[in-house]
Amino acid sequence: MRYMLSLFILLCTAFANSASAQEKRVAILVSSYGEEGRENLSYDLEELAQAYLVLYENGVKIDIISPKGGPVLMHNKKDDLPYIQKFKNETPALKQLRATLASDTVTSEGYDGILIVGGDGAMFDLPVHEPTTFLINEFAAANKPITAVCHGPAALVNAKAADGSYLISGKRVNSFTNLEEQAFGGDVIDQLPFLLEDKLKERGAIYMKNAPMLPYVAVDGSLITAQNPMAVANAAEALLVQLGITPKERQLFKDEATMKLVQEARISGPYLIDVALKKSPELYDLNYLALYGFYSYKLAESDEAKKLELEIMQTVSRHFSHPMYSYGLIEALNEQGYTNKAHAEFNRATAMYPESQELQSLRVLFE
Repeated sequence: MRYMLSLFILLCTAFANSASAQEKRVAILVSSYGEEGRENLSYDLEELAQAYLVLYENGVKIDIISPKGGPVLMHNKKDDLPYIQKFKNETPALKQLRATLASDTVTSEGYDGILIVGGDGAMFDLPVHEPTTFLINEFAAANKPITAVCHGPAALVNAKAADGSYLISGKRVNSFTNLEEQAFGGDVIDQLPFLLEDKLKERGAIYMKNAPMLPYVAVDGSLITAQNPMAVANAAEALLVQLGITPKERQLFKDEATMKLVQEARISGPYLIDVALKKSPELYDLNYLALYGFYSYKLAESDEAKKLELEIMQTVSRHFSHPMYSYGLIEALNEQGYTNKAHAEFNRATAMYPESQELQSLRVLFE
């Protein structure tokens, strides 16, 4: 009898988990703002693809919606990434992007949650499109999970709770930070209607953040917000948990794995980067690693942080070589008083890149 009871419980649990995954439906909201000629003011394809794949591979049914509905800009610049090819060729996503559902034709009733994709376009249409805000209000009123990544939280700045207060007031909230905007949004920052970090704070949010480029996901009740593209997959998994689904084991996306490695190295020591690249270099993206190394020292806000970022920068230099990276490393070493190391790096880099005018301009530091 005990055996039969145990078997019955196992079968019921398996059936419930399977049914739960099959029955869940999520709306993914993207900006309609981008168009040919201003692709940089659109939704972020990489964020969309990563979020979509995490949900799709866990059995969640997905609709893509946008403020205007209909076709949205189709990005091709990252077609060399394997997961972008998987997104485009092994899911219904392309068909859905050619015929997105308009916000004013959708209600929260047919969905278990909503995920809002970032990209600079999200700053322009998502906060001010009334049907989109109304839809988000519906999800909030029904206490259904709302997930917003990178610039996606811009869609929340005018959303209201049932009592008329701002939805994010008093909530722990995360987004693309001012520092990240200043470092990486130079081509559009003057066009933005506001800085997202500032606006979220203005609306009463308890603003949470990690160092620039590193992942962070804030969860407050049914509200999930993520800092940057490196945190998108984590945010999608946090949404799965709120939907009652246990996320499947997966291989991390390369950019995600790279910044996770950096985050661990900042805590346990930069030697972890050497170890990881020795063991499994194919899991990581050296370009993202170099991007972090190049910018992190400049963006560090204290002397202690600068010393740590310089150590990571030096570690990365053992695996990546470029004249501008060496330029930044030499400047940082010199600024921190490591004159001999700066000079040694200068000699090495100028021997490797004798035509680099940027490197040659540093000669005055050692005369």
